[in-house]
Amino acid sequence: MRIRGEALELAFRVVLSCPCPVTPEQDAAVFDCLRRSAADEAVDYARVLAAFDSGDTPYHGLAAFVGWMVDDEDAVIERHHVLRCHASSYHWEAVVATLGGKSRSVSSVSSYLLSHTIVPVSVEVGEGGAAVARYRYDGGTADFDNIFLPAEYDPGSAPLWAFHLGTVLSSLSDSEAALVSRLNEENDQLVLHRARVPAVDYADFELQGDYAEFSRRRHGRFWGAAG
Repeated sequence: MRIRGEALELAFRVVLSCPCPVTPEQDAAVFDCLRRSAADEAVDYARVLAAFDSGDTPYHGLAAFVGWMVDDEDAVIERHHVLRCHASSYHWEAVVATLGGKSRSVSSVSSYLLSHTIVPVSVEVGEGGAAVARYRYDGGTADFDNIFLPAEYDPGSAPLWAFHLGTVLSSLSDSEAALVSRLNEENDQLVLHRARVPAVDYADFELQGDYAEFSRRRHGRFWGAAG
């Protein structure tokens, strides 16, 4: 299995926004693979997985998802695979499976589950410089406050962005935005829960602290922490 450089960057940014079992040393090893790869280059995914001594990371989950989806030993993981993996019911169900161990640190199951799913958002920066993301869907909206917008991103450069756990991950092309929206709509549980989430504040998220600051710190080791 191989992975396109631009897909590896998106997968890496997903992991940086998530408090999953990945150490700083492992982050650095994945980033080393990323910086050695051109955006359009397909590199051996085994180089990425070699950074880990266990098979329970999001990178392994992505490989399992693509292996299930594509019947090809030499499959190439593309950006759309990363989006499909994390915007669909596949990832939703994986997050649901973790809820049993988080009963003391999750105050709203609906906010928690929606936040762990990639959704398409518009991004605006207010007069004070604070960025706000808005998830619009047929019948409602959810506003995401105190988010992390990487300094290298200009929110005015694209109408929609991939958003995950208080973090703006990447701009979305028209086709990618349509894909993410369709995957969200096909998840009956997401549709049920999002109606109960008018807003999420990532400065104090689900009794678990400042998720945007968490992402900012991890991001800052590789691209700079401003944003």
